[in-house]
Amino acid sequence: MKIFEGVFSIKKLISFFTVISLLTSYSPIHSYADDTETTDLYALASSLGADTDYLKVVNYKHDDEHPVKMDSFRDYLWKCSVIEACYTPVETFSAMVSDGSCMGISLLEIISHNGVIKPSDIQAGAENLSEISYNDDVDSIITSYQCLQGHTEFDYYERFIMTNTSYDEQIDNLIETAENNMNDDRYFLVIVRSNGLYHAVCGMGIADGNWEWNGKKYDKCILTLDSNITDTNGNPRGFHKNACIYINSETKDSYIPSYKIGTEDDISFISIDDDTLLNYKGKFNTSETINTDISGIKQISRNTSENTKLYTVSDDGNMTSFDDNYFSDYVGKTNFVKADSVHIDLDNEKVDYPNFRYINPNRWIDIEFLDDYMAYEDGYNADVYISDNNVYMKCNEGNIEEIGLQIRMNEGTYGCSPFFWWNIDIYDLSDDVNVEVRDNGILLKSNGTVKADLTPYCYQLDENGHFKFTSNDYYMDVENVSSQYTRASIESDNNVFISIENQEIMYYIDKNGDDVYDDRVEKGDVNCDGFINAVDATLVLQKYAGNSTGSLEYIGVGHALGDYNGDGLVDAIDATQILRKYAELSTGK
Repeated sequence: MKIFEGVFSIKKLISFFTVISLLTSYSPIHSYADDTETTDLYALASSLGADTDYLKVVNYKHDDEHPVKMDSFRDYLWKCSVIEACYTPVETFSAMVSDGSCMGISLLEIISHNGVIKPSDIQAGAENLSEISYNDDVDSIITSYQCLQGHTEFDYYERFIMTNTSYDEQIDNLIETAENNMNDDRYFLVIVRSNGLYHAVCGMGIADGNWEWNGKKYDKCILTLDSNITDTNGNPRGFHKNACIYINSETKDSYIPSYKIGTEDDISFISIDDDTLLNYKGKFNTSETINTDISGIKQISRNTSENTKLYTVSDDGNMTSFDDNYFSDYVGKTNFVKADSVHIDLDNEKVDYPNFRYINPNRWIDIEFLDDYMAYEDGYNADVYISDNNVYMKCNEGNIEEIGLQIRMNEGTYGCSPFFWWNIDIYDLSDDVNVEVRDNGILLKSNGTVKADLTPYCYQLDENGHFKFTSNDYYMDVENVSSQYTRASIESDNNVFISIENQEIMYYIDKNGDDVYDDRVEKGDVNCDGFINAVDATLVLQKYAGNSTGSLEYIGVGHALGDYNGDGLVDAIDATQILRKYAELSTGK
């Protein structure tokens, strides 16, 4: 299905995780004949703006009839943080626009009624939303607000509430939100989920009364504007009594007649009334910060067997255990939690290549055990602690041949350190290793020997500070350090700090023990112990011999320190010159 007009087309294949993460499920349209009744419910809805403050656009998905322009994707991407932009932005955007526009329509109704924007911002001359006619420009605006859910601040808050509040708590919050906002003549967002249905509607207020649906009694009604509601001619209606949310305040039972779903259908509700969040990075009167507190929310995902134990850890050291039930079905083996750090206990893990991902709004840490077995015959036996700035890995038995880390960050701008993206491979882990993210680089610490490769990357930006694309697929261009030495290789008994300065890899150690890594490692000091001597020459020869024979043994000698003569090779000539330098230092020359 081609949904991108002109120059932009995308594969239909969208990752399972992306699809289930976004509220884009295309809901069925419900048509009703014109009502002649003037019940209290309709009268109340009219007094709340149901006749004028709804956007006369029926929920639609982008397809051949509604192609989305490349400019809409660029507009979304240019508003993304680095974390958002590097996390499948094309797939995320495609999921948001391919299966419905209910979020964008509802948000425009909410922020317009609440005075954040004016109807004339959407279409010149419009005094209220119901006067606006759908066209390509209106579609572009709806699409831009549909993309709110692609931004971390909204995404994390919504999914944290979805997976960490009970159904009863969601009902109580929905009633409270409706009551408070109705008193202030404000609209609010309601997200409905049930058995694969993800749908956003505009909440208007709440009514008390007596209603009966399917033999059950309900005493409260949440009034909504629903973009799925039309008349028999297919024209949008906005409000209809069947699209309201009916609640029994005592039993917490709920029911939505239009969708024939209720409590027994595993229904859940999220209600949000923070205008700064609902207009975050919006097209008009943009909100760059939000009032809603999302601090401490982390995304945790895993690909392991049930034997793996996961815990959240608070500052005081208290650990709360995960179990499989804690990982909501609707996000697979992913959950959103508030915690200061996460502890992972791989005890006799027998799944090949277990993988863990830890993401907060400013940091992405991905850990994958790259070898399919350990020396310990029964499988993995290790502890991993992950916090916002640290990854601590401890091997309890045997050794782990290789662990791959991917650390991506929001800080910095193009061409400056720290680079946005570090790939780190840890080899032959038999003790413990701590990888610490500092302001201008990565610190590797261990109680034994550190064996690691580090490769820094960043995304390329154009002259306006926007992400650049590859020529063919509209994926963002990535480049590593621009010098000839693009990888840092470490094999040292000391802690080593790796930084990027003027596009060059630099190594530092801490000679005086003050935890300030300001002692520059000289070329030739390949084991980073602060001395150039015969040990360094021996390591260079071992590296040269391994390269010559194709040995798989890891020798942590990189070009930046091992290529002493700067000819682009690490070989016997470099070893000879390092020995000569050692002799000069020994004799005081």
